[in-house]
Amino acid sequence: MTYGGDFMTVGEGRDETPTYPKVFGVSITPTVGAILLTLLGAVVAYLLWANLVQGTLQRNRELKADIAAKEQQLLNQEETQKQIAAARTRLQEAQQLQADVRSLFASEDSLNTLLLDINERVQSVNAGITDPARRATLARFDLNTEESGLITDGSLGGQVNNQLERRVYDVEIRGTFPQTQSIIRNIERLQPLLVVSDLNSSLDATSQRIVLDDRGRLTPTGQPDTRITTTFKLAALVPVDTPAPTAAPETPAETTTPPAQ
Repeated sequence: MTYGGDFMTVGEGRDETPTYPKVFGVSITPTVGAILLTLLGAVVAYLLWANLVQGTLQRNRELKADIAAKEQQLLNQEETQKQIAAARTRLQEAQQLQADVRSLFASEDSLNTLLLDINERVQSVNAGITDPARRATLARFDLNTEESGLITDGSLGGQVNNQLERRVYDVEIRGTFPQTQSIIRNIERLQPLLVVSDLNSSLDATSQRIVLDDRGRLTPTGQPDTRITTTFKLAALVPVDTPAPTAAPETPAETTTPPAQ
């Protein structure tokens, strides 16, 4: 039994094979498309990494290196400032030491008043003495020009040659031994550095007298004080700010003709 319209030809019930786009002769099937999308994603990720992430990391490394360099520079600057401050401190200490050492030596101002200072020491031992014959006196105080001058002979050491000037004074004091001893000790206490040399004392013959009583015995009191005359050289050392220049050999003066008027 047959029905109209129910007749089917052979092959009409089968599905047709799907068609896929082709690229360069290759059909882009779902599998191939998935592979291509994966590869495309990998390429895009690499490009993003190369252009953005890697560049940012490189920039970060450069910034970190720059920051480290700046920090090292700051540390170096701090260390340099510390070294400069330490050098300034050492310089100030050296300058203070130099000033202290120079203050021990004589100066032009102290030499200008040296005669007054010596005479003041002489007069200090005469306190309370009214008899002129018993008073100590400063008989001489003269500059010895022959022995004065720039030190160049190494007598005080080669390092002070041309650095110190010697001023030598010939001094003569008259008085008793205790007076003379006190005067010299007081001179040594003066602020400038003074050197006493060639000290020589001699008895004053006019004061070598003995007072006897009516029986020819020494009187316990009233004996005259034996006076002595003491001479010595007093040298003052003066720092020289600039070493004295060496004298240049003399050259014959050239004769020049004055220009015509």
